[in-house]
Amino acid sequence: MMKINQHGIVESLHVQCNAGNMFLNYFLYYIDGMLVDSGPKSSKDTILPFLETKEINTVALTHFHEDHTGNAAWLQREKGARIYIHPMSIEICRRKGEYPSYRHEFWGSREGFDAAAIRTNVQSDHYTWEAIHTPGHSRDHLVFINEELGILFSGDLFVTPKPKISMWQESIPTVMDSIRTVLAYDVKEMYCAHAGYIPNGREMLEKKLNYLEETYEEIHSLHDKGYTVEEIDERRYPTASPLKIISNKEWDSVHFVRSIVEDEPSLGRHVKS
Repeated sequence: MMKINQHGIVESLHVQCNAGNMFLNYFLYYIDGMLVDSGPKSSKDTILPFLETKEINTVALTHFHEDHTGNAAWLQREKGARIYIHPMSIEICRRKGEYPSYRHEFWGSREGFDAAAIRTNVQSDHYTWEAIHTPGHSRDHLVFINEELGILFSGDLFVTPKPKISMWQESIPTVMDSIRTVLAYDVKEMYCAHAGYIPNGREMLEKKLNYLEETYEEIHSLHDKGYTVEEIDERRYPTASPLKIISNKEWDSVHFVRSIVEDEPSLGRHVKS
């Protein structure tokens, strides 16, 4: 499946990636000579013809995960594009991606590539995009915003307003602080890598934050009463997500609960080396 949409000056490409009986959505964004993320290599037969029609001078990567960096090597090799990422992920991006087999099935195998460090902003042909460090989903996660345009490229910060499952590496309290940081900016339109174009971006980020704050209080209340992480998970999320099964528990509601109980937020507003 492929669908191209135009939202003002932002063009999006929507693809679906399959593994077994599951599919996941991915949205790629192009604006003013800049590509935000490079999409999964598993969809290269759809993505590369789209990219071949574009003048791409800059690729701004929100984080190192393979669904966001899968075609970066091709863009560097074939388009001569300048690729930028958080400084902490430059070395890992130079190596071929290593991750569980189900992710290879969904997203394909990422080649290594050379990226330059994003410090405080990234430049498209005519606009400057502030890079805000928004860890939680990954340590290197960035979002890109231009307040004059009211446009936010949110990577994987949003995805869904009511998450009930997370990867074992994610920190939900840190995600909450990252959302609070972004809400200090003038957010209007939001472009999410997995949920697509969201015209009421601020409202939806506030909705997610409110949900997470309420969930945080409810889970801590149960923990204070003596329930273990596993007991809270069984009580709140008795039905296993299909992603839990296909990922062999790399994604699991118990990780979501454990993070809320155990993690402390760790956040820096701008990019840090």
